[in-house]
Parts: sequence; structure tokens; C-alpha cells
Amino acid sequence: MLRNSFRARLIVGAVLWISIGLLMSGFVLSRLFDELVVRQFDHDLTDHAEELRSLLERRSDGTLAIPRSLSDPRFAVPGSGLYWQIEGAGGQVLRSPSLERESLPFDAAELDHPRRVITNLGPLRLYQQLVPAGEGDPPLRLSIGVAQRTIDAELSHFDLALAASLAVIAIGLSGAAALQVTLGLRPLGRLRRALTEVRGGRVERLPDDLPHEVAPLVQDLNAMIGSNSEMLRRARTQAGTLAHSLKTSLAVLLDEAQQLKATGQSDSAAIVEAQCLKMQRQIDYEMARARAAARGTLGLACAVKETMADIVSALAQLNRRRGIEIQLDAPEDLSVACDPQDFSEIIGNLADNAAKWARSTVRLSAGLSGGLVILSIEDDGPGIPEKDRETVFTLGARLDESTAGFGLGLAVTRELVTHYGGRVWIETSPLGGARARVELPAVPG
Repeated sequence: MLRNSFRARLIVGAVLWISIGLLMSGFVLSRLFDELVVRQFDHDLTDHAEELRSLLERRSDGTLAIPRSLSDPRFAVPGSGLYWQIEGAGGQVLRSPSLERESLPFDAAELDHPRRVITNLGPLRLYQQLVPAGEGDPPLRLSIGVAQRTIDAELSHFDLALAASLAVIAIGLSGAAALQVTLGLRPLGRLRRALTEVRGGRVERLPDDLPHEVAPLVQDLNAMIGSNSEMLRRARTQAGTLAHSLKTSLAVLLDEAQQLKATGQSDSAAIVEAQCLKMQRQIDYEMARARAAARGTLGLACAVKETMADIVSALAQLNRRRGIEIQLDAPEDLSVACDPQDFSEIIGNLADNAAKWARSTVRLSAGLSGGLVILSIEDDGPGIPEKDRETVFTLGARLDESTAGFGLGLAVTRELVTHYGGRVWIETSPLGGARARVELPAVPG
């Protein structure tokens, strides 16, 4: 699908770039927020340390005391994740209620800057400093710590909110990109529909009010369509002129043959007539091929039922004395991508052949399958032997010399059908005789 669709390529490309851009933005924002949160917690630890120092008292008996709780109530909640500890001379230790019986490790080499340590309480962000105790006494060791899980919870909450926000932005941007691509490619869809209209014969040229980016293409296509129509007109004129001149000459020769026959030269007259008929057959065949070759593929459309109904009416009139019933079954809205004259000749040749051999019934039907118009012309006559079903499409082939004709119709039919990209064949009919089947392209809808 991607290889054959501009829209899919553009949308997928836009979605990929949007996703990559937002993923990179999310990663950078997450790292920046991590640093910001850690710095904020470090700042809070130093503030708590200053508060703790301000509250620290030495009693008259020399013991240390914190007369009231710190401002953050979590220090008073066991296992809350926020802890403090003060160690004095003689092994005296003051702890926050949150520490319970645990102790914070002290490292004299890592003072005055927060760091990450592993303790019995789990990973902590720990800030430690030495506090002067008084003249002659060793300094007090002060520790303030916060559980890493508390920091991680803040980061996780932010990451989830960031991911949700970026996902909404990605969906919105992807939708906007898809809409932009769809609107941007809409003129191409209009151009495609216009080409379909031209191919269907409903209009003669493409519209001129398309965007500048496709205007040169439209102009070239319109020029090609106009050139094709002019070539078609000239080819038809030349084919008609040639056919008229050749048939006029043949008529003269046939008249001469009649004159020879009248003067008693029957053998010579028969030879001239036979050769004239042979030339007539060849000329008709080549003219049919020339007419088909002269027709382009743009703007060709023929209403199937209307054309077949005219043929059925004519056949019924011609075969009324024989009592042949001509049946027709075709949908009203079916059109074939074929010149009406050629389509009439295809159906007419096959239907005339069926009526010629039918005993009582000829049936014509049409349907649509997979973009193809399927035509059936069948009769209840003697049928055609399987070994001869290809032979009858050969120029001049006649299975019964007692019937009138040149053996030209089926050969011309196959030539015309093949020209339009279709095929024709003969099979056995449920009526008992032969059934000619034709496939031709339908007019694109």
C-alpha cells in the first residue's frame, strides 16, 4: 500500500516524524525535570538542615534537645521517607520519629552536598554537615535524608502526565497532518474523477480550474485528448474514403462479370465474381480492423441494453416468419468502454449468427463482474463442434457452405473484441446450441 499511495506515504512519513520529534522532546523534558526535582529536593534538605540547627538546644545538663517538631510533619510519621539525625559527643543521638530505631550512616568525606546512598532504609538522598558544638567539644554530626522512592514517585507522576500529554499532541498533530495531506491531494482526486468522466464519454476535456501545480499536466492531457480526437476523425474519414473508392471499383468489376455472363462467357464471369467477392471480403475485414485501430480509448462508452435492444428488435423483424423468439436480459445502467458502432457490430454479428442457426430461441444477456461486462449470445440450434470453435473465428471460415455469407462476421468480431482488450469464445449453451461469450471492459464508475 505504501509503495502505491502518495497519501499513505505522506501520512505515514508525517506520523513517523511527529512521533520521533515528540519522543525526543519527551526524553529531553523528562531529563530536565529529573534534574529540577532532584535540585528541589536537595534545596529542601539544606533548608531542613538549617531549620534543625536553629531548633537545636543544649540543656543545662549538657544534653541535646529539639524542643519542638520541624515544620514538615513527615518527620513525625514513622517510615514516611523523610528523616533527620544528630549525633553528639559521648554517643548521644537524636532521631526523628520517622526513623524509629534505624540510624543514618555518616561519611565525613561527603559533607555539605546531597548525595545518593544505600542504607537499611533503602536508597536515600542524604545531606550531612558538621555543626560546631561549643568550645572544646567535638562538632555535632547532622544528617537529613529523603527516601529515593519519594523522588521517584514525583518523577513517575510527571513522566506519566508528560507521556499522556505528548500522546494527545501526537494524535492531534497526526490527525492534522492526515487532514492536510487529504486536502492537499484532493485536486488529484478531482483530476482522477475528471479522467474517468472523459473515459466514460461524459465530458470531452479536463477542467482548467485545477491548482497551478497540476495545471501543466492538465494542459498536456487536454492537448493529447484533442490530438487523439482529431486523429480519430481523420482516420475515419480516410477509412471511409478508401472503402468507398475500392467498393466502387469492385462494383464496376462485378458489373463487367455480369456482362461476361450475358455474352455466354460463364466461366470467365464466375472467376471474376469469385475474385471480386474474395476482395470484397478482405476489404470489409481490413476496413473493420482499420476502424477499430483508429479508435482511441478515451471517451468511449456505449449503453449495453439500449444497443442490444435495437439489435433484438431488428432480428425479431427479420426472423418473424421463422417464429424465432429473441430474448434479452440486461441491466439498464450497464455501459461498456467501447465505440457504439463497434459494439453494435460485435453483438450484431454474433446475434445474426445465432438467429441463423436457431430452431426457436435466441437469448442475449449481459452482466457485470470484476470491472468487465460479460455478454452471452446463445441459441437452441445444432451447436458448433468443439474442434471447430476456434476455426469459426478465422477469416473466410464457413462450416456450412449452403448458408449465405462470406465467413467474415466472426473474424471481424474477434478483431474488434481483442482491440478493446476483451476476449470472445464459444461454448455449449444450456439451450442446446452454441453460446458465444464476450468479455469487454466496463466504463469506469
